[in-house]
Amino acid sequence: MDIKVCTDIELDLSESCLISKTLNLSLDQIVKVNGVGVFDDNGKILPIISEYLSYHSNHEKISYKSAATYGKNLTYFLNYIRTRPEYDNNESDEVFITVPGYVIQEYLTFLISEDNKSSSTVRNRDATIRAFIEYLCSPTEDREPLREDNPYSNGYLSKVPKRTQINSCSLDDLFILIESTNSERERVLLQFLYDSGLRRSELPRVTLQDFQDTSRFNSESFISSNTDQPIHANYVPLKVKGSKGRGNQIKPRWTLISSATIKRVQKYHASPLYKKYARKYLKPSETPAFFNAKGTPYTPSSINKLLERVSKRAIKHGRLNLMISPHKLRHGYAYAILQSNDLGADYLDRLVIVQKNLGHNQINTTHMYTDIPHDIYNSMCDENGDLLTRAEKMRRLSEQTQLKIGIKDIK
Repeated sequence: MDIKVCTDIELDLSESCLISKTLNLSLDQIVKVNGVGVFDDNGKILPIISEYLSYHSNHEKISYKSAATYGKNLTYFLNYIRTRPEYDNNESDEVFITVPGYVIQEYLTFLISEDNKSSSTVRNRDATIRAFIEYLCSPTEDREPLREDNPYSNGYLSKVPKRTQINSCSLDDLFILIESTNSERERVLLQFLYDSGLRRSELPRVTLQDFQDTSRFNSESFISSNTDQPIHANYVPLKVKGSKGRGNQIKPRWTLISSATIKRVQKYHASPLYKKYARKYLKPSETPAFFNAKGTPYTPSSINKLLERVSKRAIKHGRLNLMISPHKLRHGYAYAILQSNDLGADYLDRLVIVQKNLGHNQINTTHMYTDIPHDIYNSMCDENGDLLTRAEKMRRLSEQTQLKIGIKDIK
């Protein structure tokens, strides 16, 4: 199976093979193509699945990245169908128009009993098939419904997934990761990823201008109702050009970052090393906030490699047991907010803050963070067992791990 995603691909219709076969046909224009094509092992396109994924992508109901995942899930099910005797001669994806509910249920059972898939994976496959079946049961602008009966009329066919605890990066893990690199440039980045909750795909879109805007807020003084003395905010907002918007669009949001982290990033931006790379850019709004060792912007792949390198180094020295991924830093951010009693009036307030800062569309997605592992909880307390605020944790981390930045870079 193969999945091809096209976004604004230019096609020259004047080179179409139809011109030589059709009289008086003129195709001399360049057109832009957007869509998703799903092909079987023989290179034949699966028209109904391709139409479904293209339709939802072009109507901004799913991103093209999600379309690729949906395509894989549907082809997994199609491969299973073709192993059944009643479908062994059927090479088309038209089987989805008639496949009965019991076949879908048997496939979901097969995933658990024979393919050893987790309950969450099974629910994910079930959700994909359900969305596709419901599309077939609904009309579009160009056609009538392709299917009459809906096996999902009463809801999902799989069982509710077992709730598992989220694996995250604790504050102790972050401290070890930071100490596993002698580069302050990398240490700043690791602290920022943890303290911002950004996805790895969102970091390359953070610019120097974003920090300059945030720094202006950070320099302001505020008056509290409890005192007549001016105070400084412990957290400042940073505008994020978020991923996972509808139809692959940027989804802006705000996230709260500790002042200690902002100050550490400011020192990095003031260093000769950062300025050496930043001078290649004309405007702060075009200047990346972070550069890698080669002086180029970070990519999602290079962020993965950084975490992999420092994790392996920490494991080699017996300080970590497991690799830390970028997403585990994001999970650690969520736990830090939930246990910081200076954010929000109560736990529900903090849960909503997590939802908004992480960019979750549904609060149900955020609920997976409500069970906090014991080791994570312990790392959030001081020597007296009292919970530390997130701002205080970042302040201590900066003080204990900050290095000077020279003109030459190290790792």
